[in-house]
Amino acid sequence: MLLAAPARDAIPAGSHGPAVRVVADTPNSFYVMSQNVRGTAFAYHFIRNVGGNSATDLAGSWPNWRYAGCAEFPSSLMPSRATPLRTFSNDIGAQDYAFVLPTSVGKFAGSYHGVGAGGSLTAESLTIDGQAFDPISSGAIGSEIVLAHSVSITDGTSTVTVTGFKVTINASGIFFDPGTISSAAALPTAYIGMGIATGTFDEGTFTLSSGGTEYKVPISVGSTTYGRIYLQKANMVSLRRTSDGATVRFTTNAPTISGYRRTSVVRDANLDRSKFYFDFGSSNAAFGSVTGIAWSQTCELGATNATAFAANLITNGTFSSDVTGWTATHGGGNIAWNPANGGVLRQTRHAAAIDAGAVQAVPTTIGVPYLLAAETSYAPTVEGSYLNPCSMGLSNAAGGSTSNPTPAYPPVAFDRNGYNAHIVIPTATTQYAMLLMRAGVASGQDAIIDTCDWDNVSMFPLLP
Repeated sequence: MLLAAPARDAIPAGSHGPAVRVVADTPNSFYVMSQNVRGTAFAYHFIRNVGGNSATDLAGSWPNWRYAGCAEFPSSLMPSRATPLRTFSNDIGAQDYAFVLPTSVGKFAGSYHGVGAGGSLTAESLTIDGQAFDPISSGAIGSEIVLAHSVSITDGTSTVTVTGFKVTINASGIFFDPGTISSAAALPTAYIGMGIATGTFDEGTFTLSSGGTEYKVPISVGSTTYGRIYLQKANMVSLRRTSDGATVRFTTNAPTISGYRRTSVVRDANLDRSKFYFDFGSSNAAFGSVTGIAWSQTCELGATNATAFAANLITNGTFSSDVTGWTATHGGGNIAWNPANGGVLRQTRHAAAIDAGAVQAVPTTIGVPYLLAAETSYAPTVEGSYLNPCSMGLSNAAGGSTSNPTPAYPPVAFDRNGYNAHIVIPTATTQYAMLLMRAGVASGQDAIIDTCDWDNVSMFPLLP
């Protein structure tokens, strides 16, 4: 794996070598050293035959070469295991695709999570300037490298086929084309496009359309160790480490492809990383076939200062002594102050088929993106595997209607306890921030006794 970066002035200047150079490492690891437009070089790391083997992984095998990280060096002639100028990504986790098959609920499948006992690598090729090479026994040089593979991911009667997944590396960066991904099954989770930034990447930017305004956004965990921010259908996401300015930028056409669901970023302090996801999942219909997706990744240097974001528009979002300013809605539960963790708003649902909600009016500017965020802790009465029913939204109505939140982007349930945030875009000068405990019963839930604790609620406009 790539080593930690030292102080920048500890690295002497180096000469420039070939645009792309393959460096053998081990039978299951190699590097591509690529001279870049800045005059330095990136070392792209590829691995195989290693991956997830926990209770949440399909496992089986991890047969194909996959991207695992990138570090920057003064020159492409530097040894790949020398000390880099800086490390952008260094993680064996998935940076390509991952799925949840209906026959293996609670388990992820894919290049990192495993192709299953019945899955296999069906094709693979590695070329440099069109000529095949063996990354284990040769050190090829050239201008462009292409890695391609096809796999069958299988669990019982469910199968996903990935045909012609391609990674291209040249002086302009690293580019991903997942080829054709097909399944006759309904896939509740289908991430086609992921990327990892290693370290404290605590800020970012996003655009919601090609050539659109680039807005700054915090990538936070709040007072917890885990945070997820939903960026609607953002087609560009950058992640910046404010301590040194290291920036990883991901650009995609995924939102233009039929079936695209949403873009999100997860920051996990325990794993020391931030990770973006392009989501095509749906549990309502067969996945079918998706093709034409593409994304790119570039590693850049940005500013080292932290952004001063706008003031919080929420009144009493910390609940230090009461829940003043919040109104219970929906008739599916009540809200009350609780002294846990220094003060929280606690929702208790008392009607199994009705959401429990709390709203607060917020003055807004039409068309401007806002970040609505909060921390939540969900306590099921039956411990075990469960879905966190907490979610947030923005409404035009004081009653907090969830049928058509503004914009037409339904609240997304928290995937786990911690910090959660959504990009919301007002269509009126007064909107209502909603804290929701969604109706329904899942494993480990009691529909009318469970509680959700809310804290550190915030909402503020985002600026370019």
